[in-house]
Amino acid sequence: MLQAWKTNKLGQAYFFHGLDGVGKRTLAIEFGKALLCTSNSTFEACGLCPSCKLVEAENHPDLQVNGCPKEVHEFPRELMKEILEGFSFKASRGGAKVLVIDDCDLLNEESGNIFLKSLEEPPPHSIIFLIGTSLERQLETILSRCQKLAFHGLNQSEIAKVFSNNQIEGSFDLNKITSACGGSVSQAIMLTNPEFSQVEDSFFAEIVMPMPDPVKLVKMVMDFIEGAGKETSGQRVRARWLVHDTLSWLRNQIVTGDSLHRHRFLLPAAVNIEKVMAMLEACFQAENQIQRRVQLSLTVQWWVDGLIWADSLAAFDSRVGAL
Repeated sequence: MLQAWKTNKLGQAYFFHGLDGVGKRTLAIEFGKALLCTSNSTFEACGLCPSCKLVEAENHPDLQVNGCPKEVHEFPRELMKEILEGFSFKASRGGAKVLVIDDCDLLNEESGNIFLKSLEEPPPHSIIFLIGTSLERQLETILSRCQKLAFHGLNQSEIAKVFSNNQIEGSFDLNKITSACGGSVSQAIMLTNPEFSQVEDSFFAEIVMPMPDPVKLVKMVMDFIEGAGKETSGQRVRARWLVHDTLSWLRNQIVTGDSLHRHRFLLPAAVNIEKVMAMLEACFQAENQIQRRVQLSLTVQWWVDGLIWADSLAAFDSRVGAL
């Protein structure tokens, strides 16, 4: 993008895709800030001019940052119309117009088609940044009109540098955090909360019991999720983390026969590969339900049942498939 800016060949639409928490939204806003900066000559915002100050205050009239409301599981068509109506106006400060749309995974065909017109006929001197987790979840008609930029997870030294630069300190085990966060800075920061390691230990300790208690597990998970407060967005972050953490734990036991940094919690020897695969499938389904914003209490109940009764469910599915 720097080379494109130098040669005055910036595209009108970019799609940033990759893991949550690796800086896609932050970078899109920083690019917008640089484009709107009135003292910019190197594609780097000065941070001092009135335009930069407005961006930092999240109050610049020519930079729109939008996402899907947390209480719905698909991007509403009326909201998309409202966003695009505001974007169609001329720049208030006489420069560029920048639109950042997060949560593009949740664009459905209806809201996507409404947005498509802006991609085909964007306002003059405008640039659009779209943000999602994967190309597979996007509408092909939108992707074909965007330049795509992949974001990868940060490695251990990069995450350690972020912690150092932001003076994030504490009694946490940074090695454990960086190996568990999947390259996501937001996940890594979240894991510095002692509550996460405590619920992790309690959860896996119960899962590996010969007869796990489903009622105890559901209550444990719901107490942890609701500890994020009343905002469902925070609750879903916690739910997604615990499900993803369980996925990593199960995968590690298949690949290495060990649970790496959680070596105290090994599945009983009697648990066969078929049950582990069924447990993994329960996690994949739970991740999908969380992404679709299915009611969390129902998702957790289904997920816990899937983990505990995975062998029975796998046998049932096998019998059904044979019919």
